[in-house]
Amino acid sequence: MTDFLSNILTFPTLFYTGLLGLTLLYWLSSMIGIADFDFDAADMNLDGVDLDGIDAEASGSTDIAESSGFLNKFKLDGIPLTISLSFVIFSSWILSFLLVNYYQDKIVEDWLKVFIGIWVILLAPVVSIPLVGVLLSPLKPVFKRFREEAEGRKAGSLVGHSATVRTDKVTMTFGDADLDHEGSSLILKIRAEEPNELKRGDKIIITKYLPDEHIYMVRRSV
Repeated sequence: MTDFLSNILTFPTLFYTGLLGLTLLYWLSSMIGIADFDFDAADMNLDGVDLDGIDAEASGSTDIAESSGFLNKFKLDGIPLTISLSFVIFSSWILSFLLVNYYQDKIVEDWLKVFIGIWVILLAPVVSIPLVGVLLSPLKPVFKRFREEAEGRKAGSLVGHSATVRTDKVTMTFGDADLDHEGSSLILKIRAEEPNELKRGDKIIITKYLPDEHIYMVRRSV
């Protein structure tokens, strides 16, 4: 036990011991509801909703595309970022622990220990990322189902909210609306029973969410 504690508190393992401690605190806080569990940005989507102005920000789109390409390369696409990162930290901690355990005593010079330790800190995630990708790949269908269920709940939670028509008309096949929700400006795909006199600028109430079509049924706000 003493050797174990010595190894996890020895550089470079100490660096990842700290990160692992923070990771454990995050998951504990998630379990009691203090922190939120989120899917990675490249996979997040709200059915029937577009973030206002997302197409206009080319730099942001490029960043997302690059992030998605990186995740695809290492088979981490479709895996929640918090889970991927937690496993990478844990794997890096194990690698650094093993190196300290088996090789630290064989290095006499302190400066060399520090030099090698810095390289271990830098290279451990490089080795861990592809390993984590292979390990978590079989779980992608499970995460996909959870994500779809979460998105459906989010979309359905907008029922009863007030929005503003942004198109010249609203029919059973056409229509968009603006909605301010939790500090974000959302564009919803909406439909309404015909005939109606809904037009741009009219206030409406969302009455129903149709998950198969990813649209919202609306009526004029009284």
